[in-house]
Amino acid sequence: MSTAQSAADPLAELFAASPRHFADSPLYTRLGRVVAADERLLAIARHARSGQLPSNLLFASVHYLLLRDPAQELAAWYPSTGREPAAGDPGPAFTAFCLSRREEIIELMRRRLVQTNVVKRSILLRLGMTVVASMTDEPVMLIEVGSSAGVHLRFDDYRYEIGGRTWGRASSPVVVAAEWRGDGPPPDLGPLPAIADRAGIDLNPIDAGDPDERLWLRALIWPENLAQAALQDEALRAVAANRPRTYAGDAVDLLPEVAAEVPRGAPIVIFHSATRLHVATERREAFDAAIAGAGREHDLFHLSFEGARDLGTDAFALELSRGGEPVRRLAIGHGHAEWLSDSGPGRPRVR
Repeated sequence: MSTAQSAADPLAELFAASPRHFADSPLYTRLGRVVAADERLLAIARHARSGQLPSNLLFASVHYLLLRDPAQELAAWYPSTGREPAAGDPGPAFTAFCLSRREEIIELMRRRLVQTNVVKRSILLRLGMTVVASMTDEPVMLIEVGSSAGVHLRFDDYRYEIGGRTWGRASSPVVVAAEWRGDGPPPDLGPLPAIADRAGIDLNPIDAGDPDERLWLRALIWPENLAQAALQDEALRAVAANRPRTYAGDAVDLLPEVAAEVPRGAPIVIFHSATRLHVATERREAFDAAIAGAGREHDLFHLSFEGARDLGTDAFALELSRGGEPVRRLAIGHGHAEWLSDSGPGRPRVR
């Protein structure tokens, strides 16, 4: 595919931008360019479900098949298969694998979702809930949209480390550590509000006890991120032992029903992280309206960790609003919560 053709094809542009979107994955950075230049591979990627990022879904589908069958030649470039990464160009092996396993990959892309549970993002929920505790004395109902396996819903079972300070359950095997890059001291991560109940909403809730479902979640983690994968395994074990209630379906339809079960006037915290970008563009207005609608009969706290126009592609904003109050930015952070800060480009420090 020529440069001119690539520029005219949004899907090719998406894969060509892999160095930005997969900045922490040297392998996906290289493979993105391979896909962008090969119409046969782009044709496979076009089978992604609406609202799902084709690049993430294609790479995860290939990764899943390699984790199931690490004897494949392509697996030699994937650290997640237990090997030292091979030298040389992975492009030919990737192309051959995709073309030979085309139907399996397409089936996965049509059936599966990009529904990562990046465990470290729990630190954003912990921070947000600490702020909520300063704003209400009442027990809150916690609802996560895009809950996947529910690891964030068990955020208060984990241990947290940031800026030399620790919070949470000291004995927890799930240790969430983030680098603090702020100018001042790190934020306080306690105390928390009392949680009256908690529930998750997801298009396809993941059973944390199902080995195949866990393998798909593992495949969504980039091949080089071995520490992130180990942390996810620990969190999934914790969730499997104490599973939160989940609802299967679209949040646009389900949020009003779930909110209606909460006593009128009681506080509700609705949380989502890296979820809105996976909502189909034509559904985003309805998605936002469904969240706002929960504030008609409840004291609504809306807590989100999503991308923002004034931030780079590797940074998200943690934002909190209450009812009709303006959005308050609590922090910015790496998309996978590897680091946090209290200020961002063009924004004043959070006070």
